[in-house]
Amino acid sequence: AASSLPPRSETMSEKTVPRRESLRKVRFGTSDMMVTEVCGGTMTWGSFNDKEDDAHDQLDKLWSLGVNFLDTAELYPVGWNYGATTERWIGNWLKKRTEDGTLKRQDIYIATKINPSHIGSEHPERKGGTPHGYDSEIMHWSCDQSLKRMGCEYIDLFQIHWPSRDVPIMSTPTFMPGGDNRFAKFHDTGKVEDFERTVSSIKELIDAEKIKHWGVSNENAFGITMLCMTCLKLGCPLPVSCQNDFSILNQTYEEDTYEAAYRFGMVGLPYGALCGGVLTGKYFENSKPEYAQKDADERPIDKCRHRVSSSFQPRYGATLAMQATKEVVELAEEWNITPTELSLAWAIGRVCNASVIIGTTTVRQVEECVGAALLDLPDALKKAVDKIHEKYRNPCVFYADKEVWQGIEGRRAEEPEL
Repeated sequence: AASSLPPRSETMSEKTVPRRESLRKVRFGTSDMMVTEVCGGTMTWGSFNDKEDDAHDQLDKLWSLGVNFLDTAELYPVGWNYGATTERWIGNWLKKRTEDGTLKRQDIYIATKINPSHIGSEHPERKGGTPHGYDSEIMHWSCDQSLKRMGCEYIDLFQIHWPSRDVPIMSTPTFMPGGDNRFAKFHDTGKVEDFERTVSSIKELIDAEKIKHWGVSNENAFGITMLCMTCLKLGCPLPVSCQNDFSILNQTYEEDTYEAAYRFGMVGLPYGALCGGVLTGKYFENSKPEYAQKDADERPIDKCRHRVSSSFQPRYGATLAMQATKEVVELAEEWNITPTELSLAWAIGRVCNASVIIGTTTVRQVEECVGAALLDLPDALKKAVDKIHEKYRNPCVFYADKEVWQGIEGRRAEEPEL
């Protein structure tokens, strides 16, 4: 895929990044899946992308560029209109493309997720907002609904979207008992029987051949360790992957969570590598207008995520994140690549990851994001990224006080650049 570079100037350096001609495929942890290092993300299809044809066009482009891995969830789309639509659109596309001979089901790997808040696959007899703890009845119901929507006989990777216990989710790694630092209600407190319930249910799905492999998401070292030890106790296959928030601006996964995953042979399948579009540079629409202008016709800046729905994942556009992003953008320009390419290639190159999920709303974005997987970043460039990280340590999360973090002076992504 062609690079979307900023205009070249006489003063621009001649630093370059090697670019391969084709995508690599890697073994996905301990599974038999051979996946591309870039995975097609789908969570905005049905909300930010409100036309099914737009989703199908992006799926067609992903497939034509060689991407053989898709990630979705019963929860999707997000932002608004939550639940079920995205899987249904993927199912319609799969049916169309398998019938016309474009692809065979066995040639593409599909990952989806179940969440404890019932969003997307509400059980008819268990509605009401009370979260579940991944019990057998719910697991089978949810999995069956996903299979039905996507028109599949099996799911390649079935993931637990977030823990059902009272653990923080997404915006902070700081644990507080009782569900503090958590946006969703919790079901349990992570006792041995809670993990046994989850693992037993997963084993039933594997034994029934509804799923081939399983993984976790938004999980920490304790959860991974307990789940894996429970698998060994109950004779269930170990989870193969962990899908956590991970980017240049949020490297918390590489702390103790990665060690736990590594010790049990699990690989990373991160989301958020572009921080909801912030790391593309487009929210610097006046000082760096070329990035917002790339999609000006289909996706003008006032229609982009942080301007349309500022309350959805605002951590990505926090004040310190914007300050760090400015330096990432300048570093990418110094090396004659785009901030998108730098951010995705960096994430793909981290030893903890097997494949990195991209999130797109236009075909052009698909081309640029997939093209980033062709780059092999030089050590000098990676060291320069480390320097930014040491200066702005994980600016997309808070550690002690959310209100203090949110009140730090400076512009956020939701605010137009003056």
